Amino acid sequence: MSWEVMSSETVVCRCGKGTVTHVMEMDDWNRVRNHTDIHCPDCRRKAAREADAERRTEAKKEQLYEQAKQLAIKRYMRQWLDGYVGLTSKAAWERYTGGSGYPALGTFYKHVKDAGGVADYMRWRFEGDIEDALKKMAVRDQEILDLLKERKSLK
Repeated sequence: MSWEVMSSETVVCRCGKGTVTHVMEMDDWNRVRNHTDIHCPDCRRKAAREADAERRTEAKKEQLYEQAKQLAIKRYMRQWLDGYVGLTSKAAWERYTGGSGYPALGTFYKHVKDAGGVADYMRWRFEGDIEDALKKMAVRDQEILDLLKERKSLK
């Protein structure tokens, strides 16, 4: 299997001192990949700085989310799980979804079975989407909300 160049376009770079080539390739399975080759030292350095800044921003966003998640787990996981203790899978689904929406009842049953039980599935759901879980619990923890707000404000 090989990649074939489907299009290649070379344009003058932003600063006008070099060129930038945009390449689109496709393989035998119609998968597509794109890449950009910068043929200007100044623009290449600027692109590297921008990519580095974006990586740092993403790392900061991940750190803020992880902090919020750990606080939520520490403060509210037990309360979340206690809300599902002793419930049948169907009753847990009704409490979790309000009787409609995602996941559908059959999907919920499958997820519960794959997770090893209602408690394990609900733990996974809480950890997977703390914002949704806290909303369902009507919890307004300002410290967690501030961390999530700061995360969303990062561009």
